[in-house]
Formats: sequence, C-alpha cells, structure tokens
Amino acid sequence: MPLEVHFAILHCYEPEDNDSLFESGEDECILSWNGQPFWQGKMKGGRDRDTDTFRRFGNQDPGFVELTEEDSPDPNDHLGTHAIRQDELGQGWHRAFFRSDEASYHLDYEVFNS
Repeated sequence: MPLEVHFAILHCYEPEDNDSLFESGEDECILSWNGQPFWQGKMKGGRDRDTDTFRRFGNQDPGFVELTEEDSPDPNDHLGTHAIRQDELGQGWHRAFFRSDEASYHLDYEVFNS
C-alpha cells in the first residue's frame, strides 16, 4: 500500500518579517513536499492555519517538507526543512519545527497507509 503524509496545523510562534518598523509582522508562507509547493498563506505570530493536505511518499525516503517565506521582489527566505521517514507509519501525530532566519513555526503531520 502506498504511504501518505497528512499535513495539518501550521503554527507561527514568530514570523520572519517581524524585525523592522517597516515590516507588517506577517509572513507569506509556502509549504513544499519534496520540492513541490502544496500550501500557501499569510501567517502572523500566535496564529494557526489548517493546511489539511495529503501527499504521497513515492519512492523517496525520507521525504522533505520545507517552509519558505515569499519575499518578492527579493529572494525567498528559507525558514527550515524537516525530514519525514516512512518508518514513522502508525506512530500518530508528529511535529516538524522550522526555526531559521529569526522565525519560529511548527507543522503537525501524520504518516499513514492510503
């Protein structure tokens, strides 16, 4: 049976764009699974967003979930990458932490048989 990852709640403790009088304190977040974007949205500190997305593992083990902050017209800011392994199957919910570039986030996920 193919394995899937269910991505659920993305929580922002501290946005990346929160260190200047000119910043809104709001990030334009992009979540990607193995290099393919699957969710995009605005995040502020203390907020949760339900990404409610399912992605197949494919042949890659581990798979990688990545959080970036869109910074147009500047290059995007990489906020972190988390490896998810197929052997996490049946272990319930896990939490990926992203703490780069002065930002702090977590994403809840679960590995299961589809």
